[in-house]
Amino acid sequence: MAINKNLKKNSLEIIANNDPTLGRFLKFFLENNFIINDDYKKKSEFLSLVRIIIGQQLSISSAGSIYSRFIKKYGEEIEFIDNLENYKEDLLSLGLSNNKANTIIEINKLVSTKKIDLSRISTYEEKEAKDILCKIKGIGPWTVENFLIFSGNNTDICPANDLGLKKGIKIIYKLKDLPSDEEVYKIAEKWRPYRSIASRYIWEVVDQKINLT
Repeated sequence: MAINKNLKKNSLEIIANNDPTLGRFLKFFLENNFIINDDYKKKSEFLSLVRIIIGQQLSISSAGSIYSRFIKKYGEEIEFIDNLENYKEDLLSLGLSNNKANTIIEINKLVSTKKIDLSRISTYEEKEAKDILCKIKGIGPWTVENFLIFSGNNTDICPANDLGLKKGIKIIYKLKDLPSDEEVYKIAEKWRPYRSIASRYIWEVVDQKINLT
């Protein structure tokens, strides 16, 4: 999700007004010109989804290394890979698990045969996109939420089950323990209608080790 300057300014002001605790961190980011990373935004929706699948339950560094090997082999501007189903061993050699390799092969098959259109799906509302993509083995709500946040234009998605988001919330709100999904949703109500944007900044609190006293 590309955030233009006006949208970013307006959305951050609304979030900060509704949630001054998070607002302190947003102000810090803006005053110090921090760069918000787009780890999951790639040159095609197919590659964005591949990167997110690779990142399931892996550290950023480990997932980044595997993805780097993936694009070195297949390219960084591809829409799909011809006959990928015949080359599963190649995927495994890159460091992908068997399950992730199978998921990427299935996604590739659906895209190459035009049974799904990831560009179109990226514009769908959250429920509609989940109804389509979560039918694919290996893709759950977390994967779809991240796909929509980074590839689509939905500004109000809350990936409540995301560990990075929970870690950031724990830091920002000085919680003793990681919040539950329900607690995340409750806190995130203050960020509407910009929960996607707030989530991206909160991820950076963790990734860039920001801790305001």
